[in-house]
Amino acid sequence: MNNLHKVKRKMDKMDLKKLIKTINFDNNFIEATFQFRLLMALGKIYREDDIFPERSIKAYFTKEEIDKFKKREIDIVLRNQEKLDIAIELKMPMNGQFPEQMYQFVKDIKFLEELKSSKKFSQCFLIVVTDNKLFWQGDKKDGIYSSFRNKIPLSGTRSKPTGPNKDHIEFDIELEGKYDISWNDLNNDFKYFIVEIKNEPVIK
Repeated sequence: MNNLHKVKRKMDKMDLKKLIKTINFDNNFIEATFQFRLLMALGKIYREDDIFPERSIKAYFTKEEIDKFKKREIDIVLRNQEKLDIAIELKMPMNGQFPEQMYQFVKDIKFLEELKSSKKFSQCFLIVVTDNKLFWQGDKKDGIYSSFRNKIPLSGTRSKPTGPNKDHIEFDIELEGKYDISWNDLNNDFKYFIVEIKNEPVIK
């Protein structure tokens, strides 16, 4: 497709699923590889000028507003026809570290809730890809494990499973929405899930 004929467009889960399934994952992948391959796939749909990897939230918010957010950069931003951007966060944990990585998933969802509530993003997605089966199965099925291993909707307050960090911050995260974690098969024993922020949460 010629770059001049690519259009800004709405994205949905099915679009993302189709794009992810075009990527041939292997155990040499890291998150940066995943991001690069996804950007290449997105480049077949969106114009180059409408794709922004590692987009700083300074492009959207004042310094005072930035202080409310969990993160300072968005992994991928797409510009759509309505001039309300699409935010995509990526995670590809390849070295275990569960349940800590599960907590990082929750943290990213909270960040996306904050972005969506700003009214400056029309859609917000989290995409998680891994080949480590202990993210979706294992003996522990309570606490933070319940949503990723036992299909309990992810909602409410989730605490950092390894306790607060040295600065005693980032311990409890309160989600505004409710999210179903549905693992889907990819090639080479990889699985993925996609969460879309549907609600209109309020930044507290």
